[in-house]
Amino acid sequence: MDVKATLRDVQKHIAWLKEEKERVNRKEALVGDDLITLDELPSLSRQAQRPRLDDKLFEEQQTALQAELEAARKRLPELDVTRIQSNGSSFYEKANVHVAFVGPVKRAKELERLCHTHYFENVTGFLELLEAEDIDFLLISAALTEDETTAFHHMGTPRSHSRHWLGNLIRKAKQKEIRVVFETTLDTKHFDRFSSLAAQCDYIFTANEERVTEYMEEAGHERVFVIRPGVDPLHVNPIGMTRGKVDRVVVTNRFPVQRFAKDLETLAQGVRDANKELYVMREANESKASLAPKSLQDVLVHGDPEDMEKLKETSNWVLHVNEVKNSPTMSAQAIYEAQARGQLVLTNYNVAVNNDFPNVFIATSALDAQGILEMFKTDEERLEHQLSGVRTIFSNHTMYDRFSEMLFTLGIHHEIRRDVLVIGRGDVTATREQFERQSYPHKRFVAEADLQEVDLRTADFVTVFDDRHHYLDYYVEDLVNAFKYTDVSFVTKGQDTIHEFVEDYADVALTMFAASHVSLETLRNDQRVEGQGYAIDHFELLAPDDVLVPNEPGDYQLSMIVPIYNNGRYLYNKCFSSLRRSSMFEDMEIWLVDDGSTDQETIGYIERLVRKYPNVYTYSFNDGGSGSASRPRNKGVELATTPYIAFLDPDNEAVNDGYAALFRVMQEDDTLDLSVGSMLKLANREAMIELEDLEKDGVRVIEDPRAYLLEHNFKVQSIQTMVIKKDFIQKHDLKQVIGAVGQDSLFFQEMFLNAGRVALLDLTIHDYYAAVAGSTVNTITKKYFMKCVIRETARAKAFAREGVLDQYRSTRFERFFSMWYLVFLRRSKPEEFFDNAGMLYEIIEQYRPMELETPIVKQFVDLYESGQKEELKRLYFDAYL
Repeated sequence: MDVKATLRDVQKHIAWLKEEKERVNRKEALVGDDLITLDELPSLSRQAQRPRLDDKLFEEQQTALQAELEAARKRLPELDVTRIQSNGSSFYEKANVHVAFVGPVKRAKELERLCHTHYFENVTGFLELLEAEDIDFLLISAALTEDETTAFHHMGTPRSHSRHWLGNLIRKAKQKEIRVVFETTLDTKHFDRFSSLAAQCDYIFTANEERVTEYMEEAGHERVFVIRPGVDPLHVNPIGMTRGKVDRVVVTNRFPVQRFAKDLETLAQGVRDANKELYVMREANESKASLAPKSLQDVLVHGDPEDMEKLKETSNWVLHVNEVKNSPTMSAQAIYEAQARGQLVLTNYNVAVNNDFPNVFIATSALDAQGILEMFKTDEERLEHQLSGVRTIFSNHTMYDRFSEMLFTLGIHHEIRRDVLVIGRGDVTATREQFERQSYPHKRFVAEADLQEVDLRTADFVTVFDDRHHYLDYYVEDLVNAFKYTDVSFVTKGQDTIHEFVEDYADVALTMFAASHVSLETLRNDQRVEGQGYAIDHFELLAPDDVLVPNEPGDYQLSMIVPIYNNGRYLYNKCFSSLRRSSMFEDMEIWLVDDGSTDQETIGYIERLVRKYPNVYTYSFNDGGSGSASRPRNKGVELATTPYIAFLDPDNEAVNDGYAALFRVMQEDDTLDLSVGSMLKLANREAMIELEDLEKDGVRVIEDPRAYLLEHNFKVQSIQTMVIKKDFIQKHDLKQVIGAVGQDSLFFQEMFLNAGRVALLDLTIHDYYAAVAGSTVNTITKKYFMKCVIRETARAKAFAREGVLDQYRSTRFERFFSMWYLVFLRRSKPEEFFDNAGMLYEIIEQYRPMELETPIVKQFVDLYESGQKEELKRLYFDAYL
């Protein structure tokens, strides 16, 4: 019986009560530190204290704990794999910057390779350091109680001695004119714990963009910046990534997953349904029972830290649930590290993951997760996708990238740049063309006949493009990236081994050399370059005679139309990847209709898809774009060769094998003109967008779609949730309005006004990522309102032609105008407000004559017509700043 422990808990409550009474007497408001202190008080509930006071219960709990630990250890699979360590980096070097550091020991070890890092035990030690070194800034990195720190060991505890002395440290630094920088990559729920500390600093770096304003308010200045996580290339990399790999799924979350535990259980169910091995890494603390959800207790595994690392590294899949969904910048460090190791990642929805990592798989249902886990039919397909994650991380998301961003913000110049010399051999025209398409930015081309020794001396890395090979867009980038986590003489392709250290290379034209290891004579005489090398993969290469040609026509059942404009990464990793998971993928002809993309990456992705899949066809307008998806969609309908049409945008995903389900409904009833499902909208809040009066988990046939549309006040659904008869579209000459925004809503309404019979299916067909960076609906500009005018002009004419204009005016128009257009008007650029207001008035003009009834719409019209511009701006713009 541990009565002393209970008494200690009681004493902590008494001490808190005394402090709280003093705060109340001083009439001070509660601050974040007070809330954290209160939250960390031990529970005095009967349930919490009973084990300490009941020997029998305590013994039962200990027995159950030991049984759980023993079972978890037994589940740990055999891991007979030797981990290969990095031998350094040929790419990165330490910045000539001196930083005084306080924070986690793990972060300190990273900084030692990034810059000259200095430690101290206390404030006196810091002052002595300033006497001995020229310190550029003091960096305080957030650490939690369980983290081992360099000093001030309880810095994560408000009102502790550590926090008191940290405050003194910051004041002394400022007196000595040393800038103080605070950084945190911790979850948003730790804001209250650290905000009072950060507020004392000159600069604040947070991983969570949503907290920027709050930090500014608390700190009283605007030097608050967003900084994403970054991986340590020497400790987290793809070296040996194919050794002992098993097609299993490992959950890497720390427990409890408080906010989105349901998401974790949903995705885990998808893993089980896919018949994949599932392992959940148990907490390291052996003194407590696991806080993992009960449904996952049967797959908990436990071992020493090295075994748990091996388990992660030898698994093809990592499942990690984000506990922050809506931040455009913050996602879990585990997702970065898994990609760097060459693993596939399955996660729940997160804005930052979707924006930064289209290659990461986001699932919103167990069925969706199952489809993702079953999608790779060959090891080759899976490996290529794994390596796209490696490329993404090492091109943009290492800790060196993050530190350079911090230094730039502080006004310290430190550029990480390595120049690549590409030597053209053979057909110079062909090799130069392939050089121009390379994604790596810091490159220079020289024909072999023109090569001089000075060319080699002014480069960091050297490679040869030979006309015996065809080099794809990421060839150079992938070779350069390998130097970031290896210190080698050369990096090569075409080996039997993948991501392993090697002693030789097979072909100089498939190899990149550190420039210091080659000379003009070496290259001209094809002399061997000595030293250790590293072999990456065999991708990004084609045979020289592999000419891109259109695919032959085929016998397909469904035409999928994908409108494209400068969004190739999403097209390849989101839209197309999701279509590949469809059970009728091979029965689809997929039309990639390019509205005039201007970036090479998108064009490159389109070409890759044509080469890899015989059912992919393309059409390009090559004129810079029309401004909306209407033109490519209309062209896709014209080009389609099957009786049925479906649409999917490149930044959305097909889910639940929905198109196959819609197609089956159409096949079973030939009198239907179209079948419609539902859409999941993923933004700050998840929302299921569905039509009215669905039959749960079934199909409802609408015999009079026009009446249904009018009955439900012209409510629309995404046209990407449909399968439509092509001859129905052509018979009624239905086209989407070119140059308009939201044109698919009018297209939907026109289809329901003309259709004979329609089937409504209670199934989510696609996920709509509404928070995609740069999406039209997230950028409210003058051009957006111009596109709205085009749409509404066309809608008014179409509804007048169909004889439903009066009903639309009386049941839908004013509600839509007030809840959509006037809300968007608030998000205008200040200098464009009056022009935008004029365009909204022009929209109202399209629907006159009508008697306005909604007060806010009447007010808008009255103010505009009477010329009260400033009052209009005050009510509809200034009030919302």
